[in-house]
Amino acid sequence: MVKKLLALAMALVLVGCATVNKQAFNRDAAKSIAVVVVTQQPNQDTYEAAVIGHAGASFGLIGGLIAAADIQSKSNRFTAAINPGTTKLQERLAQAVAEQLKTVGYDSAAFSVQKDITEVQWLEAARKVPNAQAALYMRSVAGYWAAGHATSYVPRLVVQARLVDLKSGTTLFEDTFSYGYASPNMKTIHTGADSKYSYKDIDALVANPEEARQGLIDGVNVIAKQIAEDLKRN
Repeated sequence: MVKKLLALAMALVLVGCATVNKQAFNRDAAKSIAVVVVTQQPNQDTYEAAVIGHAGASFGLIGGLIAAADIQSKSNRFTAAINPGTTKLQERLAQAVAEQLKTVGYDSAAFSVQKDITEVQWLEAARKVPNAQAALYMRSVAGYWAAGHATSYVPRLVVQARLVDLKSGTTLFEDTFSYGYASPNMKTIHTGADSKYSYKDIDALVANPEEARQGLIDGVNVIAKQIAEDLKRN
């Protein structure tokens, strides 16, 4: 538990500073790609409910640990409320992206990978999918964040996506997409969430689990459409 709290305390300092890798879709190199398989990560088993500007984080490591413990407690409440076994956000994302890719000219399906899979293992797994020509690797994380104690919790979904030609191993596209909470220092393709998915405190958030879950699912659908639009075939 102490290690988890230390990691979360450090994350409070580093939030919003992540590097975003970008590569515009190389349509010329991808013109022969017709079959794309989409990575389905293992579903999240916890969903964070975090106050990013937590007062405790301003008082060094001890304050950071206090803030981390508070976030951990609220995240546990939120996770129990929305039930990860029902939410299944990574499964929903992979299925939504595969369906959206079909609307822009691809034959597409999702395939599952193990947790913490390496890039080599991922490529090996993708190449075993019958007829696959390219694979879309996705990593995602979702939860609800508030900028500070006086602001509301809103959905937060971040998806890293990279399309790789399975024959050559060449990256054809790479970008990061976000929905809901906007981290100012992350240069993502961002879409805001509907204002109805805004909760004044943790009690209001956990009191509306079905609506809060739908706020995350809406983000899945928005990002799936954006990814497909970016990968539209000529």
